[in-house]
This record gives sequence, C-alpha cells and structure tokens, in this order.
Amino acid sequence: MNRKGAWSAFFVLAASALALTVAPRLQALSDEEAYRRFVGTWVNTEYAGTPEQAQVTVVKPDHVGEDWLTPDSESPAAQWKFIVKKTWVDEEGNTYCQYIAPSSKNPGWLNAWLMRVDKARKVIEFQWGSAQTSESILVFPKTINPKDSMYSILYRK
Repeated sequence: MNRKGAWSAFFVLAASALALTVAPRLQALSDEEAYRRFVGTWVNTEYAGTPEQAQVTVVKPDHVGEDWLTPDSESPAAQWKFIVKKTWVDEEGNTYCQYIAPSSKNPGWLNAWLMRVDKARKVIEFQWGSAQTSESILVFPKTINPKDSMYSILYRK
C-alpha cells in the first residue's frame, strides 16, 4: 500500500471510530429492569371512572396490575398478570414493554398490549393489540397511537 492509500485507510478508520463514539445508542436493559420503570400508581381523573376507563392503574413489582375506578375506590375493579414478552428503550429514552395479560373477564383469552413510559417516568401509555385464545396468534402493537380507541394515558401519582 502506498502512502496515499495508507492515509486514506487511516482517515476512514478514524472517521468510523468517531461516528461510533458520538452516534446515539439504545440503552440495553433486561426485561426485569425495563419492567421496574413502569412500577407505580398512575392516575388520569379526566377518565370516566368506569371498568372500560378506570382513573387509576397500579403496576406492581410482582407483575400484577390493578385498575381502580377512581382514586377513592375501596378496592380494585380489575386485576391482571403481566407476562412480559419484549422490552426496549428508544432513541428518546422512552421505555416500551410488550406484554400478555390473561383476560379476567373472559377466561382462556389472552390480551396483547404495549405500554410505554417516558424518559422522565412521569407518563405511562397503554395500547391494546388483540385478544386471542392462543399466544401464537396474538398481534402485539408495535407503536402507541393516541387516536386509537384502545389507547390510554395516565400520570404518575
């Protein structure tokens, strides 16, 4: 290799190394570490306070979720189990979790969900995907759609 070729190779390698050090990186987390970012009590008192639109959602460390109709409710209106399938963190630092929640209203049915918590961990959003009797045919949402009727947003209490 001549000197010109050697210098060209050096600059290509240097530029590649620089690009790798300044490029944004997705944060790698275990599913359990990611799930812990969702744990807490979440409230939206603009919701109706019905089983379809509870004002309070509690995400517990033991992978149990609860919907409380209102902040004053004496007991949860619904309870479910989170079966985490996939988690990731996007370029903005938002954390996502695709999970299965066995139906409490229809035994034998499984619900596919996506939830997202913002980087500051102050806002949680839920997007429903599908309900099926078999995990193999569930369709998980890949994005959050605030205009969808099966979308909800709550704020950390």
